[in-house]
Amino acid sequence: MTSQQVFPSEAFPAYPTIKLNPPAGWTQQVVPEAVGALMAPATEGNYTANVVISVSRRRPGYGLQDIAASVDRFLDSLPEAVLLGTEPVTINGRDWYVREARYTHPQAGPLAQFTAVTVVDQEASADVVQLTGSCQPLEGNNDLKAIYSVVASAEITPAPGPAQSV
Repeated sequence: MTSQQVFPSEAFPAYPTIKLNPPAGWTQQVVPEAVGALMAPATEGNYTANVVISVSRRRPGYGLQDIAASVDRFLDSLPEAVLLGTEPVTINGRDWYVREARYTHPQAGPLAQFTAVTVVDQEASADVVQLTGSCQPLEGNNDLKAIYSVVASAEITPAPGPAQSV
């Protein structure tokens, strides 16, 4: 006979809590295979700037350097990719790996993609929180600054442990 397993639990911890402060006018969207997304106000005929929020689960011991290498490989594979600045950053007391790339999307044209990742260690897992912002890199366009501000506002906390019975 098998025992019932529950999510969240000690064996299957809940995902970390993610708090972000979007700019005025940005909205929340549900997107497939992500926790969600924040979207800039849409303008007809233009690409809508956005920040996609995702969490992926890894085995304990998976670290920031592991996901950093994965991010670099992905960004380098984008069409006509030009990788820009990379550095470890501390945001609200948590270490992040941040990378920006410029590339040409087949339908949207030139895009900037700003990716920030951090790893939340839990007893049974390592959870990768990824914030991926995309926008058109146009002169006078404040979308990239808005994406930077969303990432700079990130507060990530491990999920609370399972409820304790008294």
